[in-house]
Amino acid sequence: MRGATRRVRACERVGKPSHSPGCRRVSLTEILDFYSQPNHRSVKRSRDGCRFIQIAPSASITPAFPVHPSRALGAGAVFMFREHVMDTNRQAARSQETRALMPTLGLLPVVALSAAAVAAPSFAQEATTLDTVVVEGTAVTGDNSYSVAESSNEKVLTPLVDTPKTITVITQREMTERGQTSLEDIVRTTPGITLTSGEGGNPAGFNPTIRGNSASNDVMVDGFRSNLRTDYETFNLESVEITKGPGGTAAGVGSTGGTINMVSKVPLPGQFDDVSATLGTGAYKRFTLDSNRQFGDVGARLNLMYQDADSLGGRDGRTSKRYGIAPSVSYQLGEATKLTAGLYYFRNKDMMDYGVPWSNATTPDAYRRGSGTADDPWKPVDVPTDAYYGIKDRDKHDAESKSVFVRVDHDFSPNLRWSSMLRAGAATNHYVVTVPSATATGVSRSSRQSNRSGNDVQLNSQLTGEAAFFGTRHTYALGVDLSDSEVRAKTIQVTPPPGFDNSTGYTNPDSGTDWAGSIYTGDPTTSRTKYRSYGIYAFDVFDLAPQWQMSFGLRYDKYDAKTTTAAGEITENNSNFWNSNIGLNYKPAENGSIYASIGTSSNPAGEANGVGTGTNADYKDLEPERAYSYEIGTKWTFLDDQLLVTAAVFKTDKRNARALNAYGEYENIGKTRTQGLELGVAGQITDKWGISAGYTYTDAKTLEAGYTCTGGECTPNSNTGARVIGIPLNTLAIWTTYAVTDQWTVGGGLTYMDERPMNAARTAVLPEQTRVDLMTSYELAENTRLQLNINNVFDEQLYSGTRANGFANVEPGRNVSVSIAHRF
Repeated sequence: MRGATRRVRACERVGKPSHSPGCRRVSLTEILDFYSQPNHRSVKRSRDGCRFIQIAPSASITPAFPVHPSRALGAGAVFMFREHVMDTNRQAARSQETRALMPTLGLLPVVALSAAAVAAPSFAQEATTLDTVVVEGTAVTGDNSYSVAESSNEKVLTPLVDTPKTITVITQREMTERGQTSLEDIVRTTPGITLTSGEGGNPAGFNPTIRGNSASNDVMVDGFRSNLRTDYETFNLESVEITKGPGGTAAGVGSTGGTINMVSKVPLPGQFDDVSATLGTGAYKRFTLDSNRQFGDVGARLNLMYQDADSLGGRDGRTSKRYGIAPSVSYQLGEATKLTAGLYYFRNKDMMDYGVPWSNATTPDAYRRGSGTADDPWKPVDVPTDAYYGIKDRDKHDAESKSVFVRVDHDFSPNLRWSSMLRAGAATNHYVVTVPSATATGVSRSSRQSNRSGNDVQLNSQLTGEAAFFGTRHTYALGVDLSDSEVRAKTIQVTPPPGFDNSTGYTNPDSGTDWAGSIYTGDPTTSRTKYRSYGIYAFDVFDLAPQWQMSFGLRYDKYDAKTTTAAGEITENNSNFWNSNIGLNYKPAENGSIYASIGTSSNPAGEANGVGTGTNADYKDLEPERAYSYEIGTKWTFLDDQLLVTAAVFKTDKRNARALNAYGEYENIGKTRTQGLELGVAGQITDKWGISAGYTYTDAKTLEAGYTCTGGECTPNSNTGARVIGIPLNTLAIWTTYAVTDQWTVGGGLTYMDERPMNAARTAVLPEQTRVDLMTSYELAENTRLQLNINNVFDEQLYSGTRANGFANVEPGRNVSVSIAHRF
């Protein structure tokens, strides 16, 4: 085969196993030992035909189309590839397309490589000489992609195209282009996820639901559950992964609708300094720094952020100040062991926003919407998007979070790897927020307050490997999860001044109203909830036949929750439960799969650490709520793996839900069912045109809601048979960009959400809404980019969370920002 052209395709991330046919996990020991001189790439074939390619620190690489400097190639990066023979006639037609995998790119840019820059050493086991090597693939991490090849979750053992589950990844590219600075911003533009009003220690408005089930307790950081309920920023995020459907086998407690996992930045190969500055409406200012260094076997990365605004999100008078720092280091201990450690600190001081009041019978005609009937349901009052009802001298929000982690990765052999990560954190979150209510003479502004703090320690340890037994090859994982956390609710008391009038007008509300009352925070502690969880799990993926693949997962959890009141009263809940999943995957072609899967989850009482409703340890005699998910779907990559297209139908049955019985006592008698359809597309349609889009149809109904009890009398709950409150039938999100020239890019997005009923009788409804965003960027010079964002172009009144007949959380009105980014 001398003279034949061969194509090699990206198969997996270094150090992480892939179950794609013809590929295996490769240890760091095998990879680091192969390039010998600068200005060249080194190519080596492993024993099973996989190729390793490393870009030398001074490799000469020229992009064939414009690449933003912040997405440039990082020297020293290593990738593993699976080799494919390619017909030379076909290659001749594409002789101008030499594709190289860019270590910080998730799309497939065309890269021109000089043949003189490729060194192909001869090895005794190779019988042929390769004249041309065409390299292509999809990077697993990076900031220039709308899609990725693999999940960062090590419990997911297959590439995403072969994973029998819906997983949506929001990449750094999309976050940057859209100007998203918080997890709430990301969720608002993700189909299939909706927000309801925050409760207890939740940040206002951030109570996400996935597939009709609350996910406020299922927010993860690097695979660890965020038990402390704080605010979430993007300055230290590489990506956000949203896994849909019950995931008890991987996540442990909860995860009925799915999980949201934030992937943190860690040291990368090479060296770069990314600096960005943003100015926007409402005196908005933001600065970020992402600095990466490599000193031999030591890597270091530092992320900094500062933000300030006088009218955040176009809400007149809503001030905000936040800052954060996140340093991390890595050290290569020999060829087989790597140590990584990091710190994280974030402080958010702003005025919270409970939006606008709902209309009612007393609301003046000029602002009232609806009449309270099914044909004309109540809606939030009709006021300008900048109408903010907070009181500056009274309202406050001070959230602080800090954490530290240490991770060890060790390769025992090319087919066996151990990883272990310890994470400890602490957080405080106290606030006073205005609750607007509509009256005949104006808007009443009472207050709600909370003062919580907590700490946690979590450990994950996992053994991942590959082996052949029972006549086939297996990729497996065995691991344990340990978690110990405590949440404390302390006193916060708001005392208004004598004779204070808390009302204001519907339009042009006065946030500067003088308020000379007092706010006390501190002892005594009103409640203390301790939460402990121990889990052990196993996953296995194996081939049934050349085109058929089976996956299994099994997990056992022991869970304990204990709440102590200020009076010393103690309530406990102790549960033990199993969860499992099974998936069958058929690959009709190398670039596609068709799958079916079943999974379970368990939601014990007390799972929310004493925060929120229906999840307190007080329900000590109740069994965990159980959810069963059924999903059939297909995933395909097109255009040389640049574009990922997915489709799935699903059904989730939740049984043993907590509900009141006919005697006014909580019992496991509730049932809900969610079924629907999801469609997704992400990646590059052409070298110039990229897209990230999705559509979700969600039919969520309450099959059995139990009883409603008032004054000792209980009647059947009217929610039985009705749609789940706050869940829209249809959601759609599209983000797309086009490179008009080598320097100029334009883009835009559309987010649509169907109407959301707020009660069973549909006498209160959030109307359907559409949001349009625009973006354009221009390369001013090498390594420098200017970007303009206009969000909510038509200044629509948009609603995220709500409390029916109370208030409706609003999304930002039209806001404009200009940012400049430079890579040194």
